[in-house]
Amino acid sequence: MIGALLAVLPILGWHGIPSERVTEELYLSVKDAGFTHITQWVHTPDDARKKLALAEKVGIKLSIHAGARLFSNPEGFANAAKDSPALAFYHVKDEPHVKDAQKIAECIRRVTAVDPAHPCYVNLFGALRRQRFWTGCDTHGEYMRRLFAEVPIPMVSFDLYPVLAEDGLLPDGDFRLKFGRRAFLSPYWYETLEVTSAFAREKGLPMYAFALSTAHNNHVSNDYPVATCGHLKLQQYSNLAYGAQLLQYFTYWLPKPGGKNRWCIAPMVNGKRTPLHDRVREVNQELQARADVFVGCRVKGVWHTGGTIPPATKRLRKEDLPPFVKSLETPDGGAVVSWLENGGWDYLVVVNRSPNEDLTLKVELAEGVEYVRKDGSHASAAAYDGQFWPGPGDAEIFARRHR
Repeated sequence: MIGALLAVLPILGWHGIPSERVTEELYLSVKDAGFTHITQWVHTPDDARKKLALAEKVGIKLSIHAGARLFSNPEGFANAAKDSPALAFYHVKDEPHVKDAQKIAECIRRVTAVDPAHPCYVNLFGALRRQRFWTGCDTHGEYMRRLFAEVPIPMVSFDLYPVLAEDGLLPDGDFRLKFGRRAFLSPYWYETLEVTSAFAREKGLPMYAFALSTAHNNHVSNDYPVATCGHLKLQQYSNLAYGAQLLQYFTYWLPKPGGKNRWCIAPMVNGKRTPLHDRVREVNQELQARADVFVGCRVKGVWHTGGTIPPATKRLRKEDLPPFVKSLETPDGGAVVSWLENGGWDYLVVVNRSPNEDLTLKVELAEGVEYVRKDGSHASAAAYDGQFWPGPGDAEIFARRHR
């Protein structure tokens, strides 16, 4: 059975095309890579109006980013942008410190007074090793609670890039994992997803989350390698398993060097597509094909399997499984196991947690369960032998209608 695609998963590319480089052709490249949204720098209200008109023509939406100019002229930008069908968000602040809460809140209030229909976007840090230094709080949970108590933020967005390269620094100019090099996951990754997902559900707000698509050095610890499709899927399927309603990539266009960061490669470098462009495109096509599973879903529970499970997560027990799942094993690795409810269906989503290796998934299912393939089509799960081999970051999805 092949179901019609009813939902569209919002996918936002960060660090979009430099304002002076924007053309219709480059916006079409954004769309071709599977992005529905792009962060777009604008210099003036008139510049925002022009970029939005071009985005509307191409069929993408913009998160307009005016930097400090928005804080000095929120009414001007809101009046210029509010009537455009291509406007998604006003980008207000990335990774704020709690000391800036009142300034951010005032900017949001002024924008919203002119345009109550479009959200103001604020993106938070995830859990960090030096949490107080970066955020002014001791924990990620405290950081969110303090900001949301003072700032009317309409989404819970965070960034944390979990896929790191073993063996320290990679050679200059080429951050690919070659010659047996492997990746590992930040210990803060699933802790952040646990805390953020629970907070978003408590507040009744949508969660937005990232994958890293730009390789660069990490001046604190191990480097961020060139992403494989498996790395990207591991991040995005984990985000979706925890209930994310908008996916983001850092970045689309290669940023300019700044501070201690040495950027290596992104999907777009100086207006030309790199191999990462089509890796992102491939992953986005798969995610979009399965959008009906995730858009508007309710998280009923998320657990982990494996010899060891990530900090702050919960180990899967037999009694946690949905009633249509008789047993589930991952004998040679670890997985994220999520039970989602959406549109009259229950879904079991199993994500291979390894960035390097295939996983053996053994699952015994009740009658009437359907297998959701990568192209979004459904087949009877009874036609399969109950063993699956998801690659790094892959997700196996099973579904049954409510009875």
